Amino acid sequence: MASRDGFYSRLIAWLKILLPLAALALLSTLFLLSRGRDTSGELPFSQIGLQERVQEEVISAPRFAGATAQGDLITFTAETAQPDPDIDNVAHASNLNAEIDLTSGTHISFEATDAVLDSQNERAELTGGVVITSSTGYTIRSENLRTRISAIDAETDGPVSGEGPPGTIEAGKMLLTSDPDGGDVHLLFTNGVKLVYQPRE
Repeated sequence: MASRDGFYSRLIAWLKILLPLAALALLSTLFLLSRGRDTSGELPFSQIGLQERVQEEVISAPRFAGATAQGDLITFTAETAQPDPDIDNVAHASNLNAEIDLTSGTHISFEATDAVLDSQNERAELTGGVVITSSTGYTIRSENLRTRISAIDAETDGPVSGEGPPGTIEAGKMLLTSDPDGGDVHLLFTNGVKLVYQPRE
């Protein structure tokens, strides 16, 4: 029994010496291997990359809201917006959405992949698959749409197609205007209108 206790005592004594030495050897190995690495502490961004990010000035989820003289509410939101580097008061927006709430209760929305916003002239040009929808049942598609930011005034430069309560519609141009006196909003199709009437069941 005494010999077993003596063995354990000697084993513990040796482990108290060997284990710290082993730990010291491991730490020394780590330090030696890490000497070949760059320890300057620089961030993983190049100086050029940082300058480009600063110059881009990308704004996430921008929002603009206003009202017309008649009390119609207009809201523009986008996924991102970036100021034009060459033109003051102009910004380029992606995934734009415009919401118009008329005092009559009608709701109109515009959606586009890209848009150019001119805050000085209070105008916006939407491009890249524009979709116009209204609570009255119209869904119109066009390649572009020019609209005022603070008034009910929009038009396309090219053809439109879509559906509405009368049926399917194709036209060379679409206008969305409001009467300056009464404030009534009118949706007009011009330049060769083709309407395929679909009677309600």
